[in-house]
Amino acid sequence: MESLRELINLITQKRIKKVELFDESSRNKTSNYYKLFDGIHSRRYASDAEAAKDIYDCLPSEKKYLILKTRLRQKLLNTLFFLDYDGDSSSEQQRVRYECNRQLYAIKVLLMSETTRLAIPMAEKTLRLAAEYQLSDVVLDCARILRSHYSNVDYQGFLSYKELVEQTERQLAVENAAEQYYQEIVALYTKSKGNRQKVRKLADKYCQALEQSLEGHDSARLRLYYYRIKTMYHQLADHYQAAVDTIVQHEQYIAQTPAFHPASRREELAVQKMNFYLHLKAFEVGEAHAQQSAVLFGDRNPNFYTFSEYHLLLALHTGNYLRAAEIFHSVIGRSGFRLLSEGKKERWSLFQAYLHYLYKYQKIKEIRPLIQNSKTGFQLSEFLDKKPEFAKERRGFNTAILTAQILFFLEKMQTEAITDRVNEIERYTRRYPKKDMNFRSECFIGLLTRMRDMEYHGGNRALEVLPYEMVWNTVLEKLKEYKYG
Repeated sequence: MESLRELINLITQKRIKKVELFDESSRNKTSNYYKLFDGIHSRRYASDAEAAKDIYDCLPSEKKYLILKTRLRQKLLNTLFFLDYDGDSSSEQQRVRYECNRQLYAIKVLLMSETTRLAIPMAEKTLRLAAEYQLSDVVLDCARILRSHYSNVDYQGFLSYKELVEQTERQLAVENAAEQYYQEIVALYTKSKGNRQKVRKLADKYCQALEQSLEGHDSARLRLYYYRIKTMYHQLADHYQAAVDTIVQHEQYIAQTPAFHPASRREELAVQKMNFYLHLKAFEVGEAHAQQSAVLFGDRNPNFYTFSEYHLLLALHTGNYLRAAEIFHSVIGRSGFRLLSEGKKERWSLFQAYLHYLYKYQKIKEIRPLIQNSKTGFQLSEFLDKKPEFAKERRGFNTAILTAQILFFLEKMQTEAITDRVNEIERYTRRYPKKDMNFRSECFIGLLTRMRDMEYHGGNRALEVLPYEMVWNTVLEKLKEYKYG
């Protein structure tokens, strides 16, 4: 009763008059708060200008709109303290972390108000829960609070929590180092993609360091970064089968410790694995992987569309063109496709162009009914007429567009259009290709440049939709037909 009385006294003395939360299910649907919330949530409002015009018929800089935005933001921030993680795709560990952090906040508020009768039992309970789910940072916060408390009341208790603090600090230091290792590798790779060897050596160094750390400080967080770094090392070394084997080890660990992993982690690994099967050109294994992974992805899951891109490219790169068309048809038919960004939709429109070429000029008639879909907005005449503006950040994508256009123009031997597109594609290459992720593209562009210079007698990672070997053989065959008839 006394502890409850203390809590009641604290709340009645210091609480704010009203906590404004946002509940869209019970809120008045005609309120301006709801209009702004729903308009943003449903993507009806693409900008502040649209929202301000619809709600108040004013400019977004006017005070009444700015006040509405600020108050809605505060209501939403208040609501963060009452989120319900049950039944979502978060891991059990993530749900426990949320609950522990809420308890930790309450504990610190109680300690600020010198209400230790409530704070200390809560800290002990939170510590036990955090330790069970390997939340080292939460364990450390709770252990420090308890060490401080028992230093005044119980020497043995103080010694116990002193030892726990020291032990947890060592564990947390190792986990934080692993996280930093991974981030450093990613940052270096992003900064200097051309120097894969340097990044690979660093990944190898950190991988060996983490193998030693695992011997005395094993945890789910530590293993996460270990497997990520090891996978990246094999990927940078072009050892794609070894990268697949590492992912299999990671998947097995997840199966053994399911409480520590969100659903999204399995999805990410499935996407990575399909990417590696693409590099290995392992079509049968990739097909089996696609069947096994189908249960992972919901209809509107963005990971599904990345997974399917790799799946479709695997089919194209192994000559399974009809299967590629079937994958395209399946993806475009999903209700979630319309929610993709315009950039993602543009990629599928490009795939449609290549499949259209295969249907029309490789004489695979079964492809046609599978790719006749307006959801991508693809029109062949528009595709051929539109010349992409030069943009370094779209290097790989624009190269793929120009390559497809060249293939279509070759079929009709429109030499001026071919020369024009070759000139455009040449702008994306270096004079002396380096052996990096763009090496194959630049070699291919060099061959196209030589083709342009032939006598016609009358006339971000490159997106390699069709293998360049296949495209180049097609180019040569068309030139032979044209030149020698």
